[in-house]
Amino acid sequence: MADDKKNIILERLKRFFNANKIAPNQDLDSRAARRERIAVYIVAFLMALSLWFIVNLNNDYRITINIPVETGEIPSDMALVDGLPEFLQVEVSGDGWKLVSLYNNPPEIPIDVVEGEVNLFDQVRQRFNVEQDVNVIKVQPLIIDIALEPKISKKIPIRLATKINFEERYGLVSEPEYQPDSITITGAASQIEEIDEWVVSDTLFLENVREDVDQPVAITSNDPLIEFDVDEIQFTANVSEFTEGEVSVYIRTRGLPRGSIINYNPSIVTIRFDVPIEQYAEVQRQRPYEVYVPYQEILEDSTGFVTPDIELVATQYNIKLRSFQPKAVAYFSVLDD
Repeated sequence: MADDKKNIILERLKRFFNANKIAPNQDLDSRAARRERIAVYIVAFLMALSLWFIVNLNNDYRITINIPVETGEIPSDMALVDGLPEFLQVEVSGDGWKLVSLYNNPPEIPIDVVEGEVNLFDQVRQRFNVEQDVNVIKVQPLIIDIALEPKISKKIPIRLATKINFEERYGLVSEPEYQPDSITITGAASQIEEIDEWVVSDTLFLENVREDVDQPVAITSNDPLIEFDVDEIQFTANVSEFTEGEVSVYIRTRGLPRGSIINYNPSIVTIRFDVPIEQYAEVQRQRPYEVYVPYQEILEDSTGFVTPDIELVATQYNIKLRSFQPKAVAYFSVLDD
């Protein structure tokens, strides 16, 4: 019984799809007629929609528009303490066609910058007086309090937030530089006086660096009321491939009184360091480090062991200390007979 029902259903589906299947030799005129009916329907729909807009947009409507704010003239020796709102919410009424135009292309509203309270409703209404068939009903915010202060300028250093990851065996030859290393900021006195440096954050993150870096960095600010004398600085960093060097140096005693002798065990410290490949040969011909123990440290010691100090004396080279051995040495005084 179940198989019979299944066969009946399959047969009906087969007849349905075969009935709607287009035969290879179907009359081409029927297809053209179908396309023509679809085109007529689309044209009729568009005409009806256009007529609806023509009839209905001649009526009066009320809508709310976000109007951009433009800061008016400010005295040259004064500055805003707080920024003006970026947009005003303005409720207007009028002819539908006019409102559509305003909604798609809202005009900027210049705000007169005067000390104290400013009635934004009056200023918006004055601006819209030139627009026919448009009435201003409500403005939000209605009133703003504008504070002005003397404008001052101040030169401050720049601090750049950077993160540079190098390829293996590569690194900085010297400290990075940026030019200029300071900028002049201008704004309201209460704001500028509190700023001692300008931090350019989240600006320079580089990966797998193996060549010199030379690129501009934009000066950015979240406060539009602060002005800069430059828009960007130039960041430069010298990069080189490093190799490992090694040198053995005798331990000396600094500040040793005349006639005194201090011996160390062991008496030699082995120092490993990184040096740029182009400087390696020249560094190998000299002793770039001195190893010493201050005599005062021996006088204050009660253990019999001291840690020697490592000093780079070949400062004209870009050498980086890796390690030294041993970390501590024993010492003893030699007494004259």
